[in-house]
Amino acid sequence: VPIIAVLGAPGTGAMALALDLQQRIAATSAQIVSPAEPEDCPQATITLLMGLDLPYPPDQQPAREAADARLRASLVRAGRAYRVVYGHGERRIENALQAIKSVAFSAYGTSARGTFDSDFSAKSARLRAWNCEKCSDPDCEHRLFTGLLAKRIN
Repeated sequence: VPIIAVLGAPGTGAMALALDLQQRIAATSAQIVSPAEPEDCPQATITLLMGLDLPYPPDQQPAREAADARLRASLVRAGRAYRVVYGHGERRIENALQAIKSVAFSAYGTSARGTFDSDFSAKSARLRAWNCEKCSDPDCEHRLFTGLLAKRIN
């Protein structure tokens, strides 16, 4: 049984996304969990980390960014691959489903196609142009923001 862990700093909507995903893929054998820490779910097959794109009070933003950095460091220390999920509402759910499919297909090949493809909505299964706002590769994200910060400092 694949286990999908949805993690996120405060105010990122991790629990809400976990519930939405559970409803969307209820017909599959996948289990969706939203642990507080990566260590709480070491058997996760796929790990999704919520991006910091949802509105949040500015005075609480530094604490949220610190919590996000701690989660990322914990995932790296544990050697766990993860995908970052961005977007609002339906777009966030679609991006999470796409991240799950990409990990499942690369890890399980054709056996994942029967599990996940038939149970996702046709809209989320449709091919679409991929760009940075839909990318969930943490290394790519790190390079992008490091480059942007370097340009900002100079």
